[in-house]
Amino acid sequence: MPSLIADAAAVTSSEPLAIERILGFDAAREYRLDPRQRFVAYTQEAADARQLFILPLRGGPAIQLTASEKSVSDPHWSPDGRRLAFIRDGSVWVIGTDGSRQVRVTEHPAGNSSPRWSPDGSRLAFVSRRRGWSQVWLIDAPIPRRGRPARHPKPAEATPLTPTGLDVDDFSWAPDGTRLALVAQREVDDWRSTVSILEVATGAEHRIEAQGAWECGPRWLSDGALLLISDADGWFQVVRVGPDLRGRTILTSGVQEHGEPTGGFGSVALPSPDGRWFTHIAVHDGLVDLVVAPLAEGGVQVRRSPGRPPKNAAPIPAAGAGRAIQPWPGVWRAIAWSADGSQVLAIGESERRPQDLWLLPVPGVAGERNQPRALTDSLPAVLRHARWTEPERIRFNARDGLPIEATLWRPAGATGRRGAGRVPAIVYTHGGPTWQNARTWQPFKQLLVREGFAVLDVDFRGSTGYGRAFREANRGEWGHADAFDCIDAARWLEQQPWCDGRLAVYGGSYGGYLTLCCLVEEPSLWRAGVDLYGDSEIAESYRHGDRPGRIDLHRQMGSPDDPAGALAYRRGSPLYRAERIEAPLLVLHGRKDRRVVPLMSEKLLEALVIEDKHHEIRWYEEEGHGWEQRANRRDGFERILAFLKLHVLNEAAAG
Repeated sequence: MPSLIADAAAVTSSEPLAIERILGFDAAREYRLDPRQRFVAYTQEAADARQLFILPLRGGPAIQLTASEKSVSDPHWSPDGRRLAFIRDGSVWVIGTDGSRQVRVTEHPAGNSSPRWSPDGSRLAFVSRRRGWSQVWLIDAPIPRRGRPARHPKPAEATPLTPTGLDVDDFSWAPDGTRLALVAQREVDDWRSTVSILEVATGAEHRIEAQGAWECGPRWLSDGALLLISDADGWFQVVRVGPDLRGRTILTSGVQEHGEPTGGFGSVALPSPDGRWFTHIAVHDGLVDLVVAPLAEGGVQVRRSPGRPPKNAAPIPAAGAGRAIQPWPGVWRAIAWSADGSQVLAIGESERRPQDLWLLPVPGVAGERNQPRALTDSLPAVLRHARWTEPERIRFNARDGLPIEATLWRPAGATGRRGAGRVPAIVYTHGGPTWQNARTWQPFKQLLVREGFAVLDVDFRGSTGYGRAFREANRGEWGHADAFDCIDAARWLEQQPWCDGRLAVYGGSYGGYLTLCCLVEEPSLWRAGVDLYGDSEIAESYRHGDRPGRIDLHRQMGSPDDPAGALAYRRGSPLYRAERIEAPLLVLHGRKDRRVVPLMSEKLLEALVIEDKHHEIRWYEEEGHGWEQRANRRDGFERILAFLKLHVLNEAAAG
């Protein structure tokens, strides 16, 4: 079978060693390009905490800027490229890249996030829940000086820019520093993400949303126009909104997603410095292409008010009018453009490559001699010659006829041919639920395949990447229609000639919740289930979980206090049918989890004990929603592997 170990024949008890090898490194994250394009900042684990580093673009060793017990995150460069703002322990900090001392800009028990410099570098905007809402706050930026206390022109005191009553998810400064483009969710029935413009001096807000659309990811153009992501036509497209905030030009088209509902880093459209080009993503088959397209050509001018476009409007450019620039298939994200617009700084990863930083030439702009160039190489030498299983893309119809797509990995010997061996299979359910199983670096799945399992990543209804109708197909259906999609995936596996019918279901967060739902809906189908920090009673989760999780639940299921939705909440809570579970169940949960509070697993544990169900549970005292500490990741992987081998393969894991 395929191995993660270069010399597998020399290893007999390989499980801990294999897990140790896939956990023996930590890929860099949160790459940010210096405005002067000399350095790239990023975070990476060092001494059990994520630290801040800068890497010279023209070669040379990385420079570590922080050395703290607490992890740092979300670095952002000042406009002059001499300072970096970042978050540590919920506080906003600033550090100089020349070795100046770190300065704490602001702290608050409610925490702070998303520090963003004003274009002139004199102020920092950030997000905080100091008044119970995710508001944008503004504070004067300190100037670190080598060996001396920071100098403030006046005592720094943060003031709110946005009102209460809306939760800001993201924001972007206008080039002239007078306005902010906001991405916010408001307290309305559907909690959609909308884009608006805020006047910094007056606080006046101008909403620019398209009715009924989910919009996010605004990025400014030099003329005051915006690029943003909108699903007004049912698919995420890149749209240019004019400086008057009315006229709209659709820059992409077709039944393909060109953005994500998070509008997160790397998934938004980025204009080139000269305004001639823009990057966007194109999602397909669990992959994400990085596309460069002309910005000044094509598109249909769309009026803000309802009505047909003008008769003389230019045609919508055909799908694929841009050109994908990545050197190999994977999941790609744009970071920034080079100053001359000839190259794009991007991150890319795949099933066999961890995330790395690349410089990608733009066809027709960069010289012919320019080739894609990797700036980092995160793959450890010990895994460089490993044999990786190539995935297959499959599609089946759910019981109601809805097409469901998935990615399949299976051991090399499981061909389905006469005389070939048959293998058990694991249905993997992703979190979210508004997410998808992208084909990223996840070597633990390769390890499961090496141990003799097929693994099927299912994009059940509610997943991203397949248009708005599919993304919203599990509204009012949590733990029901989407769970049956996963069960139908298991039935598909049963019918394959290479599958021996031994099945397990495994997932984290919403995927852990779906694991429980699958176990109670089709108890006899499964040999084992693995629930990582999943809900068990979604009405209780609504009342006890954090605000982002509650908003997501409300948006898709309504309020549990509404009699019209009470039955759906009850139906979608596997806790009340724990007596139906037949398969052994492994539960892993962090004690500091605020998204899915420990109460969810505590109530489940109580029910499992009452019903005398076969289960194991492991609490991680210092972890939240997922594992940050490497020792806990190792422990979790070892427990999952041993549990699946014991109850699905029916063999004890070797020491």
